[in-house]
Amino acid sequence: MADSIDMLFSIVLGSMLMINILTVNDIASETYSVYSGDMSVQEILVTTVQVLEGEFRNMGFGVPENEQTVLAADSASITFLIDLDRNGAGLDTVRYFSGDSTELNYTDNQRDRFVYRTVNGTNGLKVGVVTTFRLRYLAMSGEQLTVPVTSDRLSEIHEVEITLEVQNPYAVHSAGTSGVGPTNSLHSSSYWQQTRLASQNSRR
Repeated sequence: MADSIDMLFSIVLGSMLMINILTVNDIASETYSVYSGDMSVQEILVTTVQVLEGEFRNMGFGVPENEQTVLAADSASITFLIDLDRNGAGLDTVRYFSGDSTELNYTDNQRDRFVYRTVNGTNGLKVGVVTTFRLRYLAMSGEQLTVPVTSDRLSEIHEVEITLEVQNPYAVHSAGTSGVGPTNSLHSSSYWQQTRLASQNSRR
């Protein structure tokens, strides 16, 4: 009888130990996935930001003072003039805009979308993949301009505020048992906002 009790106790204790080992292993695996995902999205974000920040700071370069720099401005797109070659031979029309999330329906993240850059109306170059691309426009007085900015107020744009969020296209793990599919999944995320991005045109 005592042997049976000892054996039963050993089985229960062994089972509890095995469950604890599996739990610790799952936690370690999840932690590594989160860490790897965080590193990945930060690298993607930095690359995208470098392109946007560099060109937005130089929008209006080479544009005569009596000409308008920003041609169109909305919450997810902006079109402006710039001399890309810096040779005075002619101005280029650059447009940045957010694509539609349906373009990336093959990823786990339903919010993924491209940020595009076009030059003189040519086919869009994919600058990066984001989940949020939002633009705000401030006048010199600090007033936030209503979007889309009307043509009579485009020349008042003094600063552009860019908000970006990048998430890992692959889910780290499910957020719970309720819900179905990627809408119930968690993704590593990185967020960036530049609030004082003044263009060449705004210094006139």
